[in-house]
Amino acid sequence: MFNATITTNMKKTYIILLALTMVFAACSRDEESLFDKSAAQRVEEALTNATDILTSAENGWEMLYFPNQANAGYTVILKFDEHGQVTAASRNPQTTKSVYKEDKNSTWAVRADYGPILSFDTYNDVMHAWADPHPDGDGYLGDYEFLILEATPQKVRLKGKKHEAYCEMYPMPKGASWTGYFDDVYKLRDLLVTKNNGAEFNFVSGSTTTRMTYSDGMMIENLEEGLIYPFVIRPGKVTFYNTGLEGQGGNAINFVINDAMTELYCNDSGVSAKFVPALTLAEIFNVKLAQRIEWAISKKDMGATSQTAYNTIANAVKASGGELISMKLQRVDSIRIDDGDTIDYKVDRLNIEFNGSGGLRKQAFFIMDFKLDETTLTYNYKYYSGEPGDEEVALEFLQRAGGGAGKQDVGLKRLKDFINGSYVVSSASGSTLNAQELYLTGTNDSKKRLRITAR
Repeated sequence: MFNATITTNMKKTYIILLALTMVFAACSRDEESLFDKSAAQRVEEALTNATDILTSAENGWEMLYFPNQANAGYTVILKFDEHGQVTAASRNPQTTKSVYKEDKNSTWAVRADYGPILSFDTYNDVMHAWADPHPDGDGYLGDYEFLILEATPQKVRLKGKKHEAYCEMYPMPKGASWTGYFDDVYKLRDLLVTKNNGAEFNFVSGSTTTRMTYSDGMMIENLEEGLIYPFVIRPGKVTFYNTGLEGQGGNAINFVINDAMTELYCNDSGVSAKFVPALTLAEIFNVKLAQRIEWAISKKDMGATSQTAYNTIANAVKASGGELISMKLQRVDSIRIDDGDTIDYKVDRLNIEFNGSGGLRKQAFFIMDFKLDETTLTYNYKYYSGEPGDEEVALEFLQRAGGGAGKQDVGLKRLKDFINGSYVVSSASGSTLNAQELYLTGTNDSKKRLRITAR
């Protein structure tokens, strides 16, 4: 989307290669006779040409920034001016806490070192944040000085001077909004990676299928063997680090989501490769429960049957002087029942938070029977928690839900009407690639539908 080409009146394209390192060696008179220009002249020309190219992008450069070779990449927008000022902007979960951040009060330079170097030579809140030692003494092990390996008006290729990660820059389209760019990045982030650590994918290339796990901006095939594949999210696409992955027909670097939002496929010319979820949504839901990730039931976006059952409970609790605050699906290691004589292991429960007596916030726990096949799951009430203190709170909630003292049986029936049933699991976010939001839809009643969100 953002691989625009500059077509202004410019000098011919210059390719600046790392091999220029050789130029910086002392040259004898014999060497000078081999070239029309001296080594010093060639060095100066290379630096000037790099400077001209960097300042030529009217709306700045989209930088695919990888702090090092073993970490996720993020995008930065950079605008270089002829007076040595640079404006840098980013929005990412690491250094800006997902808030758009811009710094236009620092400087840059292209200078000679072991080849032409792009240096952010005064502190920049956006660029230097990657190299700061915070928060753990090492920080994100990033760079703010880069060897310029290649520079054309269409693409600049860099290599971090200290940590040696490759980074690329592409000119931003004229008139494109910088904040709008990052809005588009985050739309794709939410479809793919937000709260998706631990998700398993199959990487399919030709007849070969490889299981990989997503973690913090990387696809991991085998961590111990160093088979990790960092990527950066851009508007509408995902770009993997450096040469990407080995796909059928060549290196698979750039990926997009298909229209059905069910796979991430490579759109590099002549290359066949894709990522598809390794588990069904119901299986992912179960895995997240096992990982102690709870699922919050949304108060909105319920089907009509579920909304009616929920309102009946909420209104009864409110009429009793309380308030229904939240409902969450959880899994715990064990729970004691019958005054501690028996322990149930790997228990699924419904956690209901409400305001009870004296306006105190309380939690009532109801143990559920949980059954799962590939695409559907069944929830049925079993009993309320009998751990010390839990029983009284659960009974109080059921009485309030039933309409008052002594009406816990009515409250229990209303609770069963709301939660009991067999459900088909589907995506609520529109993408099966990220199961952070799901619909549970009744197999016998499509209007019995709950929206749940991983927390």
